[in-house]
Amino acid sequence: MWLLGTVAGLSGLWHETTEILDSALEETAQALIVVPDVAFTATGAPPTGFGPHEEHVIYQLFDARGTMLLRSHSAPAEPMDSDPSDGIRLIGPWHVLTLNSPDGRRRVLVAETHTHRFEVLWVSAMWLLLALLVALPVMAIGIRVVLTRGFATLEPSRRELSRRPPHDLRPLASDGLPQELQPWLGTVNVLLARVQSMVDAERAFAAHTAHELRTPLAAARAQAQRLAVGDLPAGQREHALALVRQLDRITRLATRLLQLARIESGVALQREPIDLSELALMVADEFSDARRAGRLQLQGASEPIEIEGDIDALGIALRNLVDNALKHSGDSGPVILRVAPQAVTVVDSGPGVPPELLPQLGRKFERLHTGVDGTGLGLAMVGTIAEQSGAVLELVSPVADGHGFSATLRFPASALP
Repeated sequence: MWLLGTVAGLSGLWHETTEILDSALEETAQALIVVPDVAFTATGAPPTGFGPHEEHVIYQLFDARGTMLLRSHSAPAEPMDSDPSDGIRLIGPWHVLTLNSPDGRRRVLVAETHTHRFEVLWVSAMWLLLALLVALPVMAIGIRVVLTRGFATLEPSRRELSRRPPHDLRPLASDGLPQELQPWLGTVNVLLARVQSMVDAERAFAAHTAHELRTPLAAARAQAQRLAVGDLPAGQREHALALVRQLDRITRLATRLLQLARIESGVALQREPIDLSELALMVADEFSDARRAGRLQLQGASEPIEIEGDIDALGIALRNLVDNALKHSGDSGPVILRVAPQAVTVVDSGPGVPPELLPQLGRKFERLHTGVDGTGLGLAMVGTIAEQSGAVLELVSPVADGHGFSATLRFPASALP
């Protein structure tokens, strides 16, 4: 921008300088025309008493017959312009002005070299560029200091955001920010408020839908059970029992979908100290029949193990892992629920899964043909909960002797209080 301004400035400077120098030539010519005759010499030599010196402007003075009356030291002996009419003309390296006296008795030629005029322009350009060379680094340093100090006021907000847990969507404080950055932070706070509103809406939808669906599904199942135990022919009773099974399947699927909606709304983003051993014991108690039959074995839950997380979300994850393990272990296969300092593992004794198919198990509605009824949502929910909780879901199969399946929720050291 400075260079463009310099070019524009030099263009204007050249125009104005040309006007001034042309005017100076004319003034010089007018002064020479009225020089008294006593200043002239017979040969038209330069004035005496002045030694040779640098002359940017030279002149020649002639009478009406063309005889030279006077010239400057650097002026040639021959007329610089053969045209006797008044005006400014470019003659060779000269910028020549010709002026005749009103009575026609004298003619004066005043000239200036093009080099001198360009020298004026280039000297002006050098000063402008020199100012640029000096001012530009100073301005660059000044701009850097001002911008660095201005944006440094965003550092507390950046540190606060980086240290916040994912579920913390509180507005950022704007104290100490320059006025120019206030709109930016205000927009960020509006975005945080929108995200919080969406999360709250998802949670409210999951809760309300769960409440609304539970009652009609339970009523429909009760009616189907009444039909199944009623006085019906054998074929119709079988249809009624099939209806009960389908309603049970719909209930399980609805429960899984509602759990998934609740999880994806960010419920696992909450953080609070929880006892992993107590959580495992609570989940194991929900499968009391399997525990009494010796199918579900709880290991390592004798000592308190505290982590940071959401107890409801982790409970959903662990419950799904145990439920899947019991289903895939058959009617009598054992399932181990093992608690470690930074992990909880569920191991079943089922047929297992080929290792190359393990990556597919975390996808929604992805089911392998194992002969076990399911929705294909359990491990997808567990994976989402693990990600939101800062944990890692590790799947291993086979576990031993080419059989078994192991799912581990491993919490990093940063998740420990």
